[in-house]
Amino acid sequence: MYPIYLLEDNELQRNKYAEFIHNGILINDANMFLEVVAGTTTDFLNQYNPKKQALYFLDMEILNDKIAGLKIAEKVRQNSPLSQIVFITTHDELSLTTLERKIAPMDYILKDNGLENIKQSITDDIQKTQHELREYNHLSKNVLDYKIGSRYFSILMDDVIMLYTNKDVPGRIFIITKYQLAEFNGSLNTFEKDYPNLFRCNRGFLVNLDNTINYDSKTRILSFIDGSTCEVSFRKNKELIKLMSKND
Repeated sequence: MYPIYLLEDNELQRNKYAEFIHNGILINDANMFLEVVAGTTTDFLNQYNPKKQALYFLDMEILNDKIAGLKIAEKVRQNSPLSQIVFITTHDELSLTTLERKIAPMDYILKDNGLENIKQSITDDIQKTQHELREYNHLSKNVLDYKIGSRYFSILMDDVIMLYTNKDVPGRIFIITKYQLAEFNGSLNTFEKDYPNLFRCNRGFLVNLDNTINYDSKTRILSFIDGSTCEVSFRKNKELIKLMSKND
């Protein structure tokens, strides 16, 4: 499910926008839900859980702070570069500021245009986000993403050789590709769930079978195109033999 965040300090407007969001989700049959509805930046940040992808509807001015929503947007863009940001505001003069700060909002909804126009814009933004999400999910099947600090990286799945962990460095994942080595914080269980085309050889290795060159079922050693190897657990041995025979 794709989360939506709403920040608006006016209670009546906040309730209306939440209603419009719920309606927009239903109309578009979107795989989304309204996760956070906040009236202050403090309340918003207390509930804020940085995600790789989310849709944010942000009022620009919160409790007399003219750029409070802008500050939130900067934080979102830093933590979640693939998220979609929509400003709902009376301050159309700040649109240039969003450009200068490289926030790149998807839409800029003016409150002065009336509730019906706001409702339609919210519905359209949900539709556009749903479409882009489908496109991304289609692409992501062929791309592996990981994060180092606040930066996201993407690697073609064809280039991925393996991900593995080291018991001496708990909480870290090491990745080997055709062209680079990297390490980052994470869990192999998460990657196994997100990328089912990768094969779990054993507790500490997740590999791309398309980049193997040989498997010795007696020693249970799997060899890869870059010269690296990994041991396959006894429990996974039969499963791998079947997979390798299908690929031949």
